[in-house]
Amino acid sequence: MKKNVLRMALMSLALTVATSGHAQIDLGDLAGKVLGGVSSSASSQTSGQTENGGLMQTLTSVFSKDKQASANNIVGTWSYSEPAILLTSSNILSNAAYKIAANKAESKLQQYLSQYGFAPGSFTMTFNEDGTCVETLKGKSMKGKWQVKDSKLLLTIGGVKTLSITTQIDGNEMMLTVDATKLLNMFKSFGANSSNNNLKTIASLLKGAKGMQAGITMKKQ
Repeated sequence: MKKNVLRMALMSLALTVATSGHAQIDLGDLAGKVLGGVSSSASSQTSGQTENGGLMQTLTSVFSKDKQASANNIVGTWSYSEPAILLTSSNILSNAAYKIAANKAESKLQQYLSQYGFAPGSFTMTFNEDGTCVETLKGKSMKGKWQVKDSKLLLTIGGVKTLSITTQIDGNEMMLTVDATKLLNMFKSFGANSSNNNLKTIASLLKGAKGMQAGITMKKQ
């Protein structure tokens, strides 16, 4: 009975936060508020554990169509900040299996990105007004083309097939995410090795959790 009440309360609170325009939701804080007085750090010990037993702060973003990039606000230079996990619906937050999948995907994504040189400031993307773009990873640059069509960022770089990317811009931060079928090509277009086992694990997790996407978060310079 208590579990059902908690689940309903989490769903209600998640929906309230998501519809208020705040995309970032801390699962630990959600549980803490519902339980009344339980600290976010204490609750994260049960919902934010990694496979090796350590603790991982889990910030999950919920998709908002009002925060999608436009041809105007995407122009400029953006620098890599951290991995990104995006849920297409706040209802997913009530599913414990999805929380575990998000935790695992975030952990594997961080391992992959670190292995291939993605660190704050090491990867940049410049979107020019004329529809051209330049991306740079560890000093190596590639040119490409971009456009925003039907609320999706269409990105073509380095001869890789054009990618349809989900975007979320909140202040000076932008998320670029895709689903499992496009994850390998996304990082290949960024100049990274797309055959890494961590990346394949992430793709597998995304396939098993429909409505969850993965990618990167960038900050505007």
